[in-house]
Amino acid sequence: MTIHSLSPLGSAWPANRPLWVFGYGSLIYRVDFPIETQVFGCIKGHRRAFLQESHDHRGTETHPGRVCTLIPHAQWAEMFPSEPSQEASVCWGVAYKIKSGMEQQVKRHLDYREKDGYSEAFVDVFGEADDEQPVLRDVLVYVGAWDNPSFAGAESLEHTARVVAGARGPSGTNREYLYHLCNALRERNPAAVDAYLARLETLVKSLK
Repeated sequence: MTIHSLSPLGSAWPANRPLWVFGYGSLIYRVDFPIETQVFGCIKGHRRAFLQESHDHRGTETHPGRVCTLIPHAQWAEMFPSEPSQEASVCWGVAYKIKSGMEQQVKRHLDYREKDGYSEAFVDVFGEADDEQPVLRDVLVYVGAWDNPSFAGAESLEHTARVVAGARGPSGTNREYLYHLCNALRERNPAAVDAYLARLETLVKSLK
């Protein structure tokens, strides 16, 4: 378990305190904030899933799309007992060091960008899946917890695929979100596209 306690959005970031942010969804391919450096790595104890409803980016209030959140392995086993999560599996993403002096501004920007049900937490980032020591500690991450109003809950991957295939919002189609994410991960490491993502991508592509 590498995610530390969840907190509501909006906490003020101390002036001039270094800020690292871990992206595992659109933050991997849509970096609309100033950074100094980035680290490709993974977090442990959780898996990425398209189980967060999107009413403001990849869907609408009446037809929400699906975007990424992080599900603890134990919670996944309760939600999908026929599809147990592998404890050794990890979630790959990118950690960004925010440009010095811009931390507070970027934190406010990201809080607004992730306002649809997300909370903030801190996570350890590892360079390799089998590393015992993290390369970064206490990295900010945005998580749609199971008790937030936009959490989709347990649904079949086939249902998720149908939603993703048809949803569209102010930021574009839900398909684009999925395809951009998979392609961005493949460019960094093909193995970073886990079986869940690969299967979802295949299902969505089959729904023309």
